[in-house]
Amino acid sequence: MSDSFKKEVNQIKIPEKKLDAAISSAIHRGRRKRWSTAKKAGLTTGAAAVLFCLFIASAFVSPTMAEFASKLPFLNQVFESKPIHEVVSEKLSEEYDVEGIGMSYSPKKEFYVTVIGSQEYYESVKDDIKEQVEETLASRGYDAFKVKVEQPRNSDHAVDPESEEMARKSEELMQAVQENMKESDYAILSLGTSFLDNKLAVELDIPNTETRTAEIEQIIQEIANEQQLGEVPVNFHKIDMEKREQEGRWQPIISTIGEGMMARKDFKVKGIGYSNHPSPMTVFVTLQAPASDSDAKELAERTEETVNEFIQSEDAKEAVKDDPYKIVIYSKDREILLETNY
Repeated sequence: MSDSFKKEVNQIKIPEKKLDAAISSAIHRGRRKRWSTAKKAGLTTGAAAVLFCLFIASAFVSPTMAEFASKLPFLNQVFESKPIHEVVSEKLSEEYDVEGIGMSYSPKKEFYVTVIGSQEYYESVKDDIKEQVEETLASRGYDAFKVKVEQPRNSDHAVDPESEEMARKSEELMQAVQENMKESDYAILSLGTSFLDNKLAVELDIPNTETRTAEIEQIIQEIANEQQLGEVPVNFHKIDMEKREQEGRWQPIISTIGEGMMARKDFKVKGIGYSNHPSPMTVFVTLQAPASDSDAKELAERTEETVNEFIQSEDAKEAVKDDPYKIVIYSKDREILLETNY
């Protein structure tokens, strides 16, 4: 996904969180997932698409449902439907030996499926899988993704003994620290390790109200000494819990905007991001058009209207609450085309 995965740390803050990272979903063969009623009932792919995305062009849709769907704004349709990667995951897992599926927004918009098994099996199913994924995406009007069906990458490379030893030490330290902290009342949100120049360090997320960092650091260093690791730096990342709670509430809203607007060519969206540091919650949309484009301003206005209509809708009300928020529309060359406050 991104450079942040070089560290085994969760929730390290960055100025603007982007939805460019790949969204992946592991598939386990034989595993039953929810929303399997349609398949058990023997519905066709077209009918399943109706259930998932109110596909109004289908002959299976009643006039009442079609009228309702036609009046429902697009992002609300996305919000009320199952995430597209989950839909594809469940569909493929019942028919094929698939290790995982994923979708990425950057550097290219791609929807990829990893198939396990022999080369012969892969060759026999890859075209069918690609066709099914393309049909499922098309049923929602998602035309911006390129579908890739691939095999697992060869990982039979030699393991660096030094890296392997560092990973072992890291795991042992993590387990010991976690065991020690079980009985304590220290407010630790997440625990991880990082490596810099082959030097092990401990990374901790804690609430910004937790003041006993010296005590925590001493405990960790004592454990490190017991394991003969020498001095181990402890890095604290203080989290504003109110902002984290707000992020959690807004996450389905941001995900919906990301999936809906990035997956369709007609929106001409290059990237989606958000930040609540500093306040207010700000949604960033980067368009594919440069600022010099004659239609850039009009496209920015339409984009802002689409995003704001969804944020102010009844579907989003519970998540948004009374939070003030801002929408910023950028051009491809990162010039601000439109900025609105609500």
